Amino acid sequence: MKGVWSNITKYMTDIFIFLIIVLFPLMVDETGFFNILDCKFECFITISCIYLGSITLIVIYNLIRKNNILNKKLSKIQIIGLIFLLLNIISYFLSPFLKTNDLFIGVGRKEGLLTSCLYILSFLYVSYFGEFRKRYILYFSISSILVNLIAILQFVGFNPFNMYQDGIGTHNVSFMTTIGNIDFISALFTMLITISFNAYIFLDNKKYENIIHLLSVFMGSFIFQIINVSSGKLAFGVVLILTLPFIFMTNKRLSNFLKMVSLVLLSTAVNIFINVEYHYDVGGLGFYFKFNYILLLLLIVVIVLYFLSRYLEKLEYDITKSEKITKYYYLLLGVGTIFGLITLYIIPFKSGFLYEIHELLHFNFDDDFGTYRIFLWKRTLPLIKDYPVFGSGPDTFVLRFMPLYSEDIARIGPFSINDTSANIYLTMLINLGISGTIIYIVFIVESIYMGIKKINKNVFVLLCAIICYCVQSFFNLSVVIVSPVFWVLLGINHLCVYEKKKEEKYEKEKRTWKRGVKFN
Repeated sequence: MKGVWSNITKYMTDIFIFLIIVLFPLMVDETGFFNILDCKFECFITISCIYLGSITLIVIYNLIRKNNILNKKLSKIQIIGLIFLLLNIISYFLSPFLKTNDLFIGVGRKEGLLTSCLYILSFLYVSYFGEFRKRYILYFSISSILVNLIAILQFVGFNPFNMYQDGIGTHNVSFMTTIGNIDFISALFTMLITISFNAYIFLDNKKYENIIHLLSVFMGSFIFQIINVSSGKLAFGVVLILTLPFIFMTNKRLSNFLKMVSLVLLSTAVNIFINVEYHYDVGGLGFYFKFNYILLLLLIVVIVLYFLSRYLEKLEYDITKSEKITKYYYLLLGVGTIFGLITLYIIPFKSGFLYEIHELLHFNFDDDFGTYRIFLWKRTLPLIKDYPVFGSGPDTFVLRFMPLYSEDIARIGPFSINDTSANIYLTMLINLGISGTIIYIVFIVESIYMGIKKINKNVFVLLCAIICYCVQSFFNLSVVIVSPVFWVLLGINHLCVYEKKKEEKYEKEKRTWKRGVKFN
């Protein structure tokens, strides 16, 4: 009987994972973009409470019947997650704003105690009661295709789900898909597209799975180039640089990588060809098709890369056992990074991103740098000293920041409301204090560390997405429109790392990781 209930909890977890990854990003109501945050919040609360409540009732029922289905020990990561949950609760009850504001739901972005607890509990329940299935990785690519299909329809003039209403964001690419703000779309893409990209390169897929991954990357790359979010570009770049040595270790991976690169370049060529411009006076997009030498060159490169990838399929080589290659690569990467920073420090660039880095290295923290983020970060740091240990409570950043810097904010824009620091970690320092932020970082680092320690192909793909999301988090915020997907991703990664049927393989995989990552 115990096994029957255990299977039921696995089945329910399976449904929950599908709902959050594939369907949740698509959920909207009749108001379109107007109340998208409220809609996503209500959807997440409903889905997660039904799932968590049902599992909890099953556990209680079995405990009463003396059928203990809690037969697994908690991992170190899960224990850290519980500590993080406890710190959220402590911060809530110690908050100076508890009696005057609704910290349970949240003051700024509905990231109050309720939402935070459901994030963490979603991870804990998925990681404890679920069982890893390879199709979970495919879910991310399917989700990407659906989200991007809506974006493409909007881009060419349609309005699926009636998202654009009364002139709000009317086809001006500031609001797209069923996600809304382009920064949130970028945050979601760092998970969806990263998984699709690496799943195609590293996993042994069936033909239909490869088609799904390819479609996800092509459509996602096309839309991402339209929204053009810098934090996303940086995150994708960091993950690509970190994974490059593993891509070049076998002819099959390199061949698949070249196909992916050619696909991204093809999406770039399509963007250049349709040549879209947004006209603010009429509130619409105009298509001005063109074919130039850059487009022709891109198409030639795409063709060359494709045929080169086909050639590499026949050129058998495997250097995964070479430990020195990865060591030398990361040593060279470290030296190159230091050299690059020295170069940026010395050369006085006149404008753009490199100019800002140059100035920051000279301790010139201009408010305009980082598209307004330096303005926020400079003024956020002094707030830590008021409630350093447990913070001022979940989602209370706006209560601390806005009254103190109202004059500064007014100079930038009269309607500006800053309810986060545009940095998940800094915002968390204010809301949950040093204790909560450190535990969260330890939780993420431990998840990545255990993934590396017990590496396999599936874990590698999932870790790439986790790292990519965490990098963009330095320039973005936690929001219920996207964050549930990340916490479920963490749960799936945990399932894959601690999958019982592969326990006997982990020691072997650990040894091959040290030799250069020959995935099993």
